Amino acid sequence: MCTPARWSATTRSRPAAPGIRYPYHVYLPVDYASSGRRYPVLYATDGQWSFAAFSRMLDQRRKPMILVHVEQGGPEPDRRAVDYTADGAPAYGRFLKQELAPLIEANYRTTTARGFVGTSYGGLLGAILLSQEEPATPFFRSYLLFDGAFWALTAQNLRDEEARFAVSRRLPVHLILSSASAPGNVDDVAAYEARYRGRGYEGLVIERRDFAVAHERVAKPSFDWAIDQLDDQTGWAPIRRSP
Repeated sequence: MCTPARWSATTRSRPAAPGIRYPYHVYLPVDYASSGRRYPVLYATDGQWSFAAFSRMLDQRRKPMILVHVEQGGPEPDRRAVDYTADGAPAYGRFLKQELAPLIEANYRTTTARGFVGTSYGGLLGAILLSQEEPATPFFRSYLLFDGAFWALTAQNLRDEEARFAVSRRLPVHLILSSASAPGNVDDVAAYEARYRGRGYEGLVIERRDFAVAHERVAKPSFDWAIDQLDDQTGWAPIRRSP
């Protein structure tokens, strides 16, 4: 079996919609080829913009995580405005969970600890996916949502979260939020955080940081901060620091 390259790129089509193709990039940790161990995986949106920066941060810190960074795809010029928003999120979520993740897990040494990373509309997609997570074993154990476009959550999205809460208060997830305030979606992120804190979900850990940058510049400092909030061994549990 060939040793996979530490940085690679390929394309995946959605079988249900063959005309839609998603280029994606895979970053492997420094010791992947020699360690024989399994690694948690971060699945990130908007790979067309951030893969080089995100993978460099993981590499410089020797973080033992695989990064799968999916581009927005096409053929539309702004496919993210479809896939990451309320109408397109269900189908895109199935693509991530039923097609892409099984493909990655069949070809790389992974654990079952998966994380989701999204900025702006990508953060909105993460919010929609989180509102539908399974109580016992969430598909994504960590959600890194950066200056999410939570203003675009629909009334139905909010009802879905309410229905999920009514079924179970258990949500063992690490939710890492950032906001941009110069300008950005800081008020919407604050309201989103307050909603989840107010629920009192069992097992949910929330962390948040505001960055005094413009919305379009928030992804890199957010990821740089957020990856240090993840435990290197599990890939999701919050790091416990001494007081």
